[in-house]
Amino acid sequence: MKLSVIKINGEKSQLFTTLKHSGLPQEHELDHVLVDHIPSLVGILKNSNFVIKFIKARSWHEYIKLLWNHSRITKEIKGSKLLESLGLTVPVIYETGLGIIPSRKHEYIGYYIMENLTQSGFQELSKLIRDNVIDAPMRHKIMTSVYDGLKIMRDNRIVFSDFHLDNIFADSNGNITWIDPGVTTYSIMNEKKFRDKLNYSINRYIFYCNDRGNTLSDEETDMFRNLLIPPHS
Repeated sequence: MKLSVIKINGEKSQLFTTLKHSGLPQEHELDHVLVDHIPSLVGILKNSNFVIKFIKARSWHEYIKLLWNHSRITKEIKGSKLLESLGLTVPVIYETGLGIIPSRKHEYIGYYIMENLTQSGFQELSKLIRDNVIDAPMRHKIMTSVYDGLKIMRDNRIVFSDFHLDNIFADSNGNITWIDPGVTTYSIMNEKKFRDKLNYSINRYIFYCNDRGNTLSDEETDMFRNLLIPPHS
């Protein structure tokens, strides 16, 4: 376990307790911001092809969850390992850090450094569909792979609660990678909760696709609706 710090816009961030590292320098510098919104900050590290994702604290409750290992960052990291164990492809995570050290600049509950998928020819599936750069056979292959992955999760009583097409990266061969997997596993004793959470997630995903312009075809909509669990099943 080491301490690490990241320079963001020329200023040093809070200290992080680094739980996993692989010989990377312990003082990083953010070179280019890709996404900066309420839940997170994502960018490219200077002098590298690595992507770094900071998880922002949305309330003080986030720090309590961090101490109990139930925060959003631990959920995403554990989710990545879980999906990988099920045979699904996820980005390689090289380093993780938690923001549990008191500091005046305590803005983030943690970060993780992962491979840059665009360097391997992957792009966001939502963008590929929005830009209409994949043909019908390739789209069918990719969407079927997405369905198969969600079915594997459902069959293992796992819910990807905030799933949308931004969580899928695809390459020109139709291979897909799952990112930001905030997932929850439910025991058989929580059957109703599992069913309700799964159905909400799938219905939300279908609505989200249509609302964002990544309109699903009728065939795709029917395919994903097959994942829904009927009452008293």
